[in-house]
Amino acid sequence: MKSAVVIILTLFVASGWSQPLDIPAQLDAQVRSVVDEMADIGKSTGEALAHQYKEIVVEPQNELEEALDQVESRRQESPECVAAEDEEITRIVDTAHEDLHSCGVVAAHTSAEIASDVSAATQQLVYGGYSLGRTYNKCNSYKNAVLKQTCMAKFYVQATVYLVSARSSIKTIRKSTSERIPAVFVDGNVCTHSASSQAVLGLQEVNTHIDACVSRRR
Repeated sequence: MKSAVVIILTLFVASGWSQPLDIPAQLDAQVRSVVDEMADIGKSTGEALAHQYKEIVVEPQNELEEALDQVESRRQESPECVAAEDEEITRIVDTAHEDLHSCGVVAAHTSAEIASDVSAATQQLVYGGYSLGRTYNKCNSYKNAVLKQTCMAKFYVQATVYLVSARSSIKTIRKSTSERIPAVFVDGNVCTHSASSQAVLGLQEVNTHIDACVSRRR
């Protein structure tokens, strides 16, 4: 999951490039709209993945630790009875950690792919906006009227292609993230919570054995 966080941070940095160079006012507004929308997608994607990380990874781990603490709290009461269950406790916890790790790796890998895709698209569209600005400035730098007119014709073609492509890309990215992010959550959440639930049930059974052991010793 750390790799996903790094990519998300990269995405935020890319989203910060949100001020295209000077271009005609009407076109400038459209380009800024594209860049702002991509920045919004980047931010919302990062926030969604961070929230999912907490529910997929942190919450199940906390559940496991709470159940383990309940068993460990019995050790002072009856060290012998708890010690008799140490091998089973270790087996349960080790299995849970392996399962949680496996689930987390899959969720992290998929989340990293989503963040990377959005980051790449963000940078492509943002730098495309800058490219338009540079082209426009270059056209205006020409003193020769013919060269300037020819350059501006190319500029408006470039701008048209950019805006059409950008809107299509944004639509695709929004649809992709709206489907892929919930899918990661469903799969990862079921996986990690199932692992923690099995471990909690196992530790509850261990507690039952400890109760029985304590009763026999009285």
